[in-house]
Amino acid sequence: MSIITEGMKHRERIIKYAIKVNNNAAAARRYHKSRQYVQRWRQRYDGSIESLRKKSTRPKSHPNQHTQDELDLIKHMHRHHRHRGLAHVYRKCKDEGYTRSYDSMCRQIRKMGLGKPSKAKKKRKKQKEKSKYTHPGQLVQIDVKYVPVNSIGFVSHHKRYYQITAIDAYSRKRVLSLMNENSTYTTSEFVLTLEEEMGFKIDKIQTDNGKEFTNDPQETDKKSRFQKILNFLDIDYQTTAPYCPWQNGLVERSHREDETRFYSRRRFSSEEELEKALRRYNTSYNNTYRKILNFKNPNEVVAEFFEKAG
Repeated sequence: MSIITEGMKHRERIIKYAIKVNNNAAAARRYHKSRQYVQRWRQRYDGSIESLRKKSTRPKSHPNQHTQDELDLIKHMHRHHRHRGLAHVYRKCKDEGYTRSYDSMCRQIRKMGLGKPSKAKKKRKKQKEKSKYTHPGQLVQIDVKYVPVNSIGFVSHHKRYYQITAIDAYSRKRVLSLMNENSTYTTSEFVLTLEEEMGFKIDKIQTDNGKEFTNDPQETDKKSRFQKILNFLDIDYQTTAPYCPWQNGLVERSHREDETRFYSRRRFSSEEELEKALRRYNTSYNNTYRKILNFKNPNEVVAEFFEKAG
């Protein structure tokens, strides 16, 4: 039920008085309004108070609104690329000549009902300013993720599978590998070929305090095989503080993305299929455009850096 406002009641009193004396000027003087104001509302008045409700002044169109071609382009790109994120959709639209901003595209997606309504974000506590990375290889974060049992659709004889992930903090380029053992041997073997897979020299590697990376200092002073390999490769090594997974946030966040976009949607019939799908998924990841990279993909960021460096 629509609400009758005080403004509508006041306008009704003005118009009824103007009709009673049949003089708009007299009503304007009595209620301290202009004659044009009284005339406008008197012409609109049809005997019901509802006709005195103020209508929206929002324009139905504007000269800079999206054209139908632009809306069709957004629909097409969203239909084919939404699984890789809206930043990827935006870059694909720009490649086809789209000139609007990213926020403008997202607004049109919401208006057309193509995207899920965004949840209100909780206010976060003010954090210290993050250090800015200046070149690929300045810091690479590494972590190990359990492959979900629900994704294993073949007889594994109770064997567990692990995904080891390395992600570069500057370019967000990733290298993945599937392992059936979580130990310093498998992680050190992974690091031996990491620079070749990344395509650039690595200055520093950061991991958590897992036993697959480092020995417990309370148990022994000896370096693990993983640390010895890093020393051999002349790569600096640092660990996160205990119980502080956010310090390794890039790789932790990418693992959450892997869970929702890869493992939760697939069930593999063989180990070979799992390895092949994981390689294909990682290739797609490194070619996905991201907002944090100014709508470029990790491979583009690396290539552009070395082009500028000469």
